[in-house]
Amino acid sequence: MVSEFRKQKLLHLFNIFFDIDASGSIERNDFVLAAENISKLRGWKSGDVKYKETLESLIKIWEGLQNAADADKDGKVTAEEWVAMWEIYARNPNSCADWQLEYCKFMFQLEDAGGDGAIDCEEFSTVYESFGLLKEDNVAAFNVMSKGKPKVTWQEFQELWIQYFTSDNPNDPGNFIFGAATF
Repeated sequence: MVSEFRKQKLLHLFNIFFDIDASGSIERNDFVLAAENISKLRGWKSGDVKYKETLESLIKIWEGLQNAADADKDGKVTAEEWVAMWEIYARNPNSCADWQLEYCKFMFQLEDAGGDGAIDCEEFSTVYESFGLLKEDNVAAFNVMSKGKPKVTWQEFQELWIQYFTSDNPNDPGNFIFGAATF
């Protein structure tokens, strides 16, 4: 059974980062819109190689998500289906699906704008501002997530990622990897 705290975190992710068009469900078009938003953030045009790579990655993530979560096979993932899927993940995060690994990697690379293998506060907050979150919340979230260090490495990010989806402890630093300072 998903705790109310974990459900709030999962719905934050669903509403801010996946249901881009605010339709109440996740569909393929949400990933197209996300690719457009990310490309604007990075200054890529629709014909650029980086835009195409981003779109391809996001469509792969969508296909894996749809396969894993779309229980009624209607081409949409509802909030209920989303939460149920992540509850299955939380029971055994070490045997996650390929698309979940791809999503984790995608998010890290998106945040690591400098490509140095680590995320700093500015890189982190810029990404989450582009999704409509407040900079001061993003900075506060980064400081908790990083435990006050100037950067978060790929190895640390993976550990924080698992914590986000599995932890019921509001004080765990992994709860802050998606920019929210509170739930």
